[in-house]
Amino acid sequence: MNHKTPNHLKIIGMIALKDISQSMKNKTVLGVIIGVFLLILPSQMIPLILQNESTPTAVVFSPKKISFIKEIAEDPNTRIYQVRSIEEMKDEIVSGRQMAIGLVFSEEFSDTDDYSKISVDAYFPHWTKAENFPTLIKHFESLIYSVTQREVEIQIADDQVHPDEDSRGSEVMFILQMINAIITISLVLVPQLFMVEKESHTLDALMTSPANFNDIVLGKGLAGCFYGLTAALIVILLNTRLIAHWGLLILAVISGVVFAVLLGLLMGLLFDNFQQATLAFSIIVILAIAPAFIKLILTVNFPSAVEVLINWLPSGKLADLLQMSVFREIDIPQAISGFAAIWGVNLALLFWVLLKIRHERLN
Repeated sequence: MNHKTPNHLKIIGMIALKDISQSMKNKTVLGVIIGVFLLILPSQMIPLILQNESTPTAVVFSPKKISFIKEIAEDPNTRIYQVRSIEEMKDEIVSGRQMAIGLVFSEEFSDTDDYSKISVDAYFPHWTKAENFPTLIKHFESLIYSVTQREVEIQIADDQVHPDEDSRGSEVMFILQMINAIITISLVLVPQLFMVEKESHTLDALMTSPANFNDIVLGKGLAGCFYGLTAALIVILLNTRLIAHWGLLILAVISGVVFAVLLGLLMGLLFDNFQQATLAFSIIVILAIAPAFIKLILTVNFPSAVEVLINWLPSGKLADLLQMSVFREIDIPQAISGFAAIWGVNLALLFWVLLKIRHERLN
């Protein structure tokens, strides 16, 4: 029995390599790359279009209204504005892509005092490069001095500000891009691996080779994982600055790719051609992605049963795990429950795929 195992592993690998090499020749992989770029480029291009990514930005919190901020804001090479709380300030500096600093003035500060030194606490997003700290500090020290004629000292209070559950900026776009890329690419391409074989009648030829149906399905699954991981890698490379916990991110991506590939394999087994399945695919893709969009974008209150369903569906849990990968700390129990939910569905899909394989073999 043991001497057969390496042969089957070799066959599975050869089937996967055949599909991957074929996808290289017919530009499928290039299509994956272009498709992912089309999904994520709009949000990546916004700062370039607005030309504000390199503009020094200060988000100011003070218990009192600061009158000189308006004067500083007139500088065309600077953005500065005041918010109502430290929490809002932190959310603002981690939500954008520009060079940002959070400035916190103490309760004792008064902009009518003509002599005392101005002491300010500085906050930076965790991805800010250390060499940019003095540049931003000196820039705003000189601007504040120019309008107040008072000595200014800005000291770093926290250079590791991370997004949190209430943040709704670039980290949310990263999570949605990741889920959209993994699920869309996998659910479009993986079923076609079967449908092309069925339409060209090469599946029968594969069945007469040493490969059995299990080998074929597993080989197609490995090729599908290659597509899904390629899509995920592109999204990650364009958002590396956001990542705080790489181990959690990698495990979450693998879990999401396996889910999407298993769902794609099931669709490929259930339908003979893409024309038959167009409507079903559209509905499945929307249903698979929707929980993540609802959790991260919509603020509508749903009935409790719907809330539970949204929270426990794979893309909802995947959104939670990807969010935790950019937070300062990982909620271990929540992470464990997230992986358990996703892999519970993955096992159910695997069981369904195996049942379908058995049915195909009996026929």
